[in-house]
Amino acid sequence: MYKAIIPATDWYFAHPRVNEQERPVVWNLAAWGLKEDGEVIGLVGAFGPQHAAEGKTPHLVSVPPVAGAYLHRSQLTPVELEQATKR
Repeated sequence: MYKAIIPATDWYFAHPRVNEQERPVVWNLAAWGLKEDGEVIGLVGAFGPQHAAEGKTPHLVSVPPVAGAYLHRSQLTPVELEQATKR
């Protein structure tokens, strides 16, 4: 459960792929979530064709549990910025 959720405008979570020769994965954060224990985590939208087929509603989830970094848009490399524009 979250104590608070606030917008994360222009914030991203970037991480390398398993094959580091491939372009990184860049998630556009929808919000920051403040957990009961005081930890702040990035939240991303989670909704796709499978969710729709299952009758689920769009919702937010934490970023994947992989090594990566929260970055402001101004900190993204050109490659990360290009990846950030993909859906």
